Amino acid sequence: MNYIKLNVNNDFNLLCDLIKPHKMGRKIMKEKANLHFIFIENISSPAANILKQDALSIGAELITNEEVIFKQKSSNALLIANKKQILSLIAKEKKQDFKLKSLADFLQKEFIKPKSVNLMAILNINEDSFNPSSRVSEKDFETRLNALLKLKPEFIDIGAVSSRPGSFYCGREEEFSRLKNCLDLIYAKNYHEKSIFSLDSFDEYCLEYALNKGFKLINDITGLRNENLAKLAKNYDAFYCLMHMQNEPHNMQENPNYDNVILEIERFFSAKLEVLERYGVKKSILDIGFGFGKSAKHNMILLKNLEHFLQFNKPLLVGASRKSTINFYFESAVEKRLAGSLYLHLKAYENGASIIRTHDLYEHKQLFALHRAYEEVAL
Repeated sequence: MNYIKLNVNNDFNLLCDLIKPHKMGRKIMKEKANLHFIFIENISSPAANILKQDALSIGAELITNEEVIFKQKSSNALLIANKKQILSLIAKEKKQDFKLKSLADFLQKEFIKPKSVNLMAILNINEDSFNPSSRVSEKDFETRLNALLKLKPEFIDIGAVSSRPGSFYCGREEEFSRLKNCLDLIYAKNYHEKSIFSLDSFDEYCLEYALNKGFKLINDITGLRNENLAKLAKNYDAFYCLMHMQNEPHNMQENPNYDNVILEIERFFSAKLEVLERYGVKKSILDIGFGFGKSAKHNMILLKNLEHFLQFNKPLLVGASRKSTINFYFESAVEKRLAGSLYLHLKAYENGASIIRTHDLYEHKQLFALHRAYEEVAL
């Protein structure tokens, strides 16, 4: 016999392919292979006592404040359980009071991570985007576009208005004047058939013009403040990207207060998805709004716990490309933030993002090609 200590993040199914267990045995054992951490805010003492006993009875664990069992009225808690144990707890807690039925409902949600990543390339037809290398003149637009298309991105996001912190909207007429000839070119030469083209805009007129030129995605940073954009998405059978942003680009706070930034954005997504569903929009994409009215720490919290938003069963988009959070943790100019961008985007994918919006398409294609090769290796 020989022994090999394996990385616990190895793909369970790939290892089983080497072992060839019974199909039913594989299914049962997969439910035991990974632990899930469920953080519970303000669980009452009675609920904590019940859940603690239920968890221990099936081999799971509940960590609470040391005083909650006898003295403290409520506590934060951490439930640690594998999939099989969670299924048992769902059945148990559905029979309990003290809000444990709502915990059972939450535990029933699916949090399915993507098996592959789609890349969204950024191309800005303006002179004030925060990353100068993303800017292109109308004269050079087609050359730059063809360079991107050679790398076969799943999405290309065209923008004519900067949304960097401190920026002001230039107005519809100016935005459209920057866009019109480029949008006409994309349609006339059938470039829109080679990728999914997205318009980074919240202006209804510009967006409808783009949709009539073969664009298939509305990238609205305002988070559906204009519900007519939902009508556009429905009428043109387009994707709609719903992004969370505090205030406007010109008055976003650098250190905003959130009681809990994860729950704040969960409530935002939940409310806005109801609106989109009311209009009949099915092809929604969720964007946490990395850097839009959030501190560097908020951005990291959201990225690390991105899996929480998989409960909505929608693709998650992350765009951390060259943003100031990198500078906060490692002082660097925009042109020196490629390594930080790659790291943040890899973590975003590992934690549930299926669409990565990037200024650096070539480097991200290389990164994810190697990551895919790494993931596909077992022994």
